Amino acid sequence: MHSDREEMKYLMKFLYCLVICMKGMAQPYHLQSEMVYISAGAFSTHFNDVFSFISNPASLGITDGFSCGILAERKWMLKELDNYSIAVSDNLGNGGVGILFQQSGDTDYNERSLELAYGKNLGKVEMGIRFNYLRDKVPGYRSIGFGYSGISMGFHVSKKLITGWEIGIPVFGRLGETNPEKGPQLFKTGFGYECTENLLLAVQIVKSSSLPLNVIPSLEYHYDEHFFFSFGINSNTGSPFFKSGWKKNKLSIQIYTVYESILGFSPGLVLIWENKKKKE
Repeated sequence: MHSDREEMKYLMKFLYCLVICMKGMAQPYHLQSEMVYISAGAFSTHFNDVFSFISNPASLGITDGFSCGILAERKWMLKELDNYSIAVSDNLGNGGVGILFQQSGDTDYNERSLELAYGKNLGKVEMGIRFNYLRDKVPGYRSIGFGYSGISMGFHVSKKLITGWEIGIPVFGRLGETNPEKGPQLFKTGFGYECTENLLLAVQIVKSSSLPLNVIPSLEYHYDEHFFFSFGINSNTGSPFFKSGWKKNKLSIQIYTVYESILGFSPGLVLIWENKKKKE
């Protein structure tokens, strides 16, 4: 009996320590499911699109005309992780505004977010700001909301070289009691160099709370004003990505994918309609 009690006591101590360790390793930051569509066009004049302000809202300062886009993505080929996004941007005098709605997940767990961004053109410098609201929903539980805000800048070093950064902080929202999750803090920076009006070289650097630094070099090339392709890699996972598309008049159709050695492919389809003046 005494031996059984000692074994039970040691077992309870082990389980107690295990629970503490698991709580200590719990993720303290709540990260939104992100689309793998990568837009380095935020750091360029001729390569930006309606989704560019996701990378840097300051890019809205040089938007020219109205654009809207629809994105559908199947992350890691799992329908339970389907991601859908709708983006709209328009010029407002010496600046621009962008709105993004995103939904991911299924009926068992889903996330919906609404983002409003604004960029102002100040000459060689653009300033931007964004506000994002994220709602998580699980059947049988109350919805949890997270608020996030960011401020950014874009700087035209020369006619061909643009650089910029963004700092983001959580505003409200906590999930859990013992080790509550909150929205992440993040820092983004990057630059784009337009070798020609048809070739863009870009590097983006992203550091988010609880995640390793991610360096994303990429190249995008436009051929004959109708065809284009882009490829690059995410350094923290070693995941290469590829994007290709066709553009005619105001309509652009794109396909893209990212490959991860363990999780597999994340393909996506993008439709963009824009009514912009041709940049010189």
